[in-house]
Amino acid sequence: MKATWLGALVAALVSVHVAAAWEIPPDNGTLGTDAIRAILAGNDYPATTSYTQTIDFIDFTAHGQRFTQVVVTLTPAAPRLRNGKKLVVVGAEPGSEYGMDFVSTVEGKEGPGVWLARRGVTFVALTRVGRWNFLAPTSDGSWESVPIGQRMPIFNRAQKAPWPAATYEVKRSGVAVSTSPSVSAIYRFPKKGTDLERQMLAATPRVFLEGYRLALEKAIPDRRGSLVLFWGMSTGGASLYPLAKYYTPDGYLGWGTSSTGLAYVNNRTAMGNFNDIYEHSALRVRERGLDDFEVYTRHVDPRTRAAWWKAALRSPRFKSTEDEAMQFGAAALTEHAMRLWQSDFLPAADRSAGLAALMQAMFEPSYPPAELAKLPILDVNGTDDEALPPSTVDANRSVMERYARKYRVGRIEGLHHYLFTQDSITIVGSTWMRYIESGFFD
Repeated sequence: MKATWLGALVAALVSVHVAAAWEIPPDNGTLGTDAIRAILAGNDYPATTSYTQTIDFIDFTAHGQRFTQVVVTLTPAAPRLRNGKKLVVVGAEPGSEYGMDFVSTVEGKEGPGVWLARRGVTFVALTRVGRWNFLAPTSDGSWESVPIGQRMPIFNRAQKAPWPAATYEVKRSGVAVSTSPSVSAIYRFPKKGTDLERQMLAATPRVFLEGYRLALEKAIPDRRGSLVLFWGMSTGGASLYPLAKYYTPDGYLGWGTSSTGLAYVNNRTAMGNFNDIYEHSALRVRERGLDDFEVYTRHVDPRTRAAWWKAALRSPRFKSTEDEAMQFGAAALTEHAMRLWQSDFLPAADRSAGLAALMQAMFEPSYPPAELAKLPILDVNGTDDEALPPSTVDANRSVMERYARKYRVGRIEGLHHYLFTQDSITIVGSTWMRYIESGFFD
């Protein structure tokens, strides 16, 4: 009996030791399978608190049009501190989704924002203007009641009905989605002279950043007392890097994070692709259908994929004019600027600064801002990331590192682009917490 009890105690102690015996990888190193097993077997970062969720709507005008920015904030009852400051993670919506994907996964379980909030980290979920369905019968921004082929951006909460089919035209790209995560089979463009065209013309790259800035000023009232880390999930990174000029964080967390348009165009041209800079992406809405979803779910069985796809239809499943800046579509940015300049609704105040100022404002969000020189950047990815494999992460670093105070890359063995499962959320969340504890962001 005594031996059995002693053996159990030893086994328990060994288990605790193994669970705790993992470290963040060295720069450009990989968190391996042993460390992953240790994270999942242990409980290094248990839930410590409850949280409250709030959704705020912020109305503003830009280029003569009305916009509504939505921000979802998860506030823990007992905040986690780092050097006396509250930890705050800001997530920019992933790909073609919206802020609520940080709250609930396609499995219908708690998302990464909730994982962090339950551990004392305030989580601020941003969603780009146009991505929230203000007409949702459930009042939660969901798009599931709208057929995917009829989804167009809704830019402000005053809109009373979806955009009718007569306001846009549908085109097929003729390109297989499997060839690249940045293309789609179906595109929709606003028709000339419509209110939809005016809204999309006014939704310049700077407007997305202005919405984000207003959201963060609302969601983080105690900026001085907070350690604010940006996480641009997927295409969110291309917005959060230039945002540093208008709202400067304390650093960048990375998981599946895209880089600036400058890094994107460097990567494509390094592979001999000089076509994307001429791509007709101005005023384009890119449908992210089932074919796109399958690119990111090839590792699961068809039944699971079908269930996840059904849940994913809550999300917008489209991308709009952010493609221009994210992919540094030089021709598209120029076209967008000139169509806006030639429009009949651009306010005189916008014209007073001159055409050069408008053109410069269109291109600026594709570049790394000077503020990055004060900031640490952490870029973590899975080795099986479908959109940002290790080679792309390394290429992004070759462009971006010189603009940051310090830059570090980490990889996690076998993980994919999206954090669809509870295990993947736990692994990445625990790794982030260990990086924070290491003092990387101090």
